[in-house]
Amino acid sequence: MSEIPVTAVVGAGAWGTAIALHLNSVGFDVRIWAFEPETVGNIAAGENRTYLPGIKIPNSIAPSNNIAEVIRPAETVFFAVPTQHLTAVIRTIPRGIDFSERICVNLAKGIEIDTGRLPSEIIEFGLAGNPRVIALSGPSFARVVAEKKPTVLVAAGDIGVAEKIQLDIATPILRVYRSPDRLGVELAGALKNVLALAAGIADGLELGENARAALIVRGLAEMSRLATAHGAQQATVFGIAGLGDLVLTCTGKQSRNHELGVMIGEGGKADDILAAVPWVAEGAYTAPAALAMANNSGVELPITSVVVDVLSGKIPPDEGVEKLMTRPLKAEFE
Repeated sequence: MSEIPVTAVVGAGAWGTAIALHLNSVGFDVRIWAFEPETVGNIAAGENRTYLPGIKIPNSIAPSNNIAEVIRPAETVFFAVPTQHLTAVIRTIPRGIDFSERICVNLAKGIEIDTGRLPSEIIEFGLAGNPRVIALSGPSFARVVAEKKPTVLVAAGDIGVAEKIQLDIATPILRVYRSPDRLGVELAGALKNVLALAAGIADGLELGENARAALIVRGLAEMSRLATAHGAQQATVFGIAGLGDLVLTCTGKQSRNHELGVMIGEGGKADDILAAVPWVAEGAYTAPAALAMANNSGVELPITSVVVDVLSGKIPPDEGVEKLMTRPLKAEFE
């Protein structure tokens, strides 16, 4: 290994590219893997034109579509692959690469449909060597990070390893907290995408600010029920990766999940929209996985349930609103 620590980023979408830029700015030797040869060429030419157009990429960031070449020299590997593709990407990593001496950092937010696994669990299950996996999450649009504007994240997992990541990447413009509650951070990060979809649908229907605020606060209650039922800490839900990320993705104009929801609220069909756009809206895939997880544990998620019905075409968006607004009246806290 070189004297300058080598860090790998697996995944060259907007978030992977933004993290690579940040790691490069704090002095790491950064290698980034992209699936598409075109993306490798674009990054080598100084701009990820597909996923993060307009942001200059220095030639000190080395792109490649050879995943082993990117990972082998790295001490830390950041995984910036959408949750539903993470297993397939991990299977392309040669089994001879031992991860016992490496730290893995998950950046994805979602629940794998087929297995119900969270991203860090997918990484642990798929890699040799009992890797140390940290979840890095929070209210963080990729472009904002790439533009070096203030952002706050939380690194969650084994507290000693989380502290190392915190110290490695924190700067005056990227503040990082640490937490032992990786489960809570990842469940919150998964469900907030579903709730952002719901908020987008409400905005597409032009239901107004009152409805959006109601969705955020009742969505927070759903997030709390699901997370605590599985052993996560309620404080995590009300923290950076929970409430913080929920507010951003339900209100921010750069939220892909909110954008998808707006298009659905305006009359579009989810499958047609997802087939036409170059980005991934994790909430569309997480919604049925989260609902299955909730049903298996006896947790009620009415907003998520309506989102699943709307995405599948079972009910139109306006009927989903009526379904939520006419539920039996109850105490706010039970």
